[in-house]
Amino acid sequence: MSENTQKCPSCTESVPLEYSVCPFCGFGLLEYELKKFAFKPKLKEVFIRLYNFFRHPFKTSEEFGVATESKGGNLILLIFSLFLSLRFYVVMFKAGLQYSFLIVLGNPERFHINITIGLILFFVTLLLLPLMIWIIYKLLFALGTWIISKIAAMLGSDASTKQFRTIVGYSIAPVAIGELLGIIFTLLGPSGNVGSPDNFQQFATYVLNLYDSIWMTIFSVIMIIMWIIMIVYATIGLRTVGRMSWITAALAIALPIGLFVFFFYVYGMFGI
Repeated sequence: MSENTQKCPSCTESVPLEYSVCPFCGFGLLEYELKKFAFKPKLKEVFIRLYNFFRHPFKTSEEFGVATESKGGNLILLIFSLFLSLRFYVVMFKAGLQYSFLIVLGNPERFHINITIGLILFFVTLLLLPLMIWIIYKLLFALGTWIISKIAAMLGSDASTKQFRTIVGYSIAPVAIGELLGIIFTLLGPSGNVGSPDNFQQFATYVLNLYDSIWMTIFSVIMIIMWIIMIVYATIGLRTVGRMSWITAALAIALPIGLFVFFFYVYGMFGI
């Protein structure tokens, strides 16, 4: 393909740059470029795209290839971060951490408000921690998708990094659902009586016992299943948009994500 031609996203034929419609398959090249760089979905459209992706992955992946965007992935990562931070708080709650320090606002003999450190910690967990986790995972997401897109390109993918990030951003929805289930399984797990938060060793021992429980083992297995579902849908999207074979698309997705899942879930669960 020369500098004066472009590749049709639909049939992959070389078409002169001045053409707005592919003469081979009738694909709207101008419309494709406009949507590709100008699509900004509303919140409702994000959830509609998410629903359609998991119901009709092939068709919706084609739409992702044309109308790329980052809003969906950012929103799902934020939801994931919120569930993860809440699970951290539930672990501290189940551990039985007791905060004796009390802040009194107002006149203690008349109207006043008692605020415990535990309440402050809850709001920090609810408001600040999700943002911090979201930023960290955004950086990991950007770096990870860039690496995977380069691997996919070496294996013959036609998908751009922006197209790939759109697909992967929506594909992580099952992982976010898994973190929601993690809150429930943590609540079902054993309770502790750590007491003062200064007793770090006792708290660490409780966390180890918690994650050795049957409930958290089930949760770890569910998370592995959710990651597998994520890999399957991301593979479908990459194969559809990148015009790759099933094997090469699966390799480009599964190898880096598989390593991540192994170290964060399998290694932690089985202690290999």
